[in-house]
Amino acid sequence: MTASGPNENRRAVIDIGSNSVKLLVADVVDGVVTPLVHESEQTRLGRGVFETGLLEQEAVLETTRVASHFADRARDAGAEEIRVLGTSAARDAHNAVDLARALAAENLALEILDGHAEAGLVLRGVRSHPDLAAGRLALMDVGGGSTELLVADGQDLKLARSFQLGTVRLLSGHPTADDKAKLTDTLGSFLDEKLVPALGRVSLPGMLVGTGGTPVFLARVLKETDNIASAELESTRLSLSEVQTLNARLWAMPLEQRRRLPGLPANRADVILIGSAIYEAVMLRCGFAELRPTLRGVRYGALLA
Repeated sequence: MTASGPNENRRAVIDIGSNSVKLLVADVVDGVVTPLVHESEQTRLGRGVFETGLLEQEAVLETTRVASHFADRARDAGAEEIRVLGTSAARDAHNAVDLARALAAENLALEILDGHAEAGLVLRGVRSHPDLAAGRLALMDVGGGSTELLVADGQDLKLARSFQLGTVRLLSGHPTADDKAKLTDTLGSFLDEKLVPALGRVSLPGMLVGTGGTPVFLARVLKETDNIASAELESTRLSLSEVQTLNARLWAMPLEQRRRLPGLPANRADVILIGSAIYEAVMLRCGFAELRPTLRGVRYGALLA
């Protein structure tokens, strides 16, 4: 897409996560976000961070290269404003200044979101969907380094928590079926210690809205296709039994077979195991009967902020 010049309604967000860098360019008019460009490239910025507390320089350079390329794409598309957001890996790293300096050299200013701010943007983004604009809502965003869980009733936020639970954070080598039981135990203990007390007496709806890559890829794998129109994707509902079946199926496959699955990008064939396990565990613990994927989340929220 090209544009003759900046458009005052056209904005862009570059979301630098622990697993990938994502670009969203959209027109924003009267609170309605119309996506124009949506791209993603995996850089695994979070690799090693959760063990050492440090960003690897190779990951910093690769992430900066991708972010700079995405910024050029956004400018070519006519975006007048470009926000660059850093989430779990950037906020956990002791040397996040290295990433900020590398981006500054490309004329990009890094905003590192704390967990509360990230959760707030996720909620705002999801509420931009007409079906989810009002009423009771439970939503979860599983990223590479953290998981945000929010429960809202109308505009009244009942719960907003960010947990140190993520696909890259929990990834160790190439997981196999033998590792599933250990991960299930780890997740169960974590949820009993951190999630259940946080929920307290909060009343939950029967459906969990899932943002981020995992719910999208689960829906695509279920439908056995790489191409689903956004409207169809966001109207999909996966039952708990379908999530459990998909999780068991994915864990039973060797890595090379998962890489060839329709609907699943080859470079997500390892982290999808962790993501699907997290969703299954949370749905079981909280009594969610359905999972509804959405493409809206922190990037939509940032455009509306």
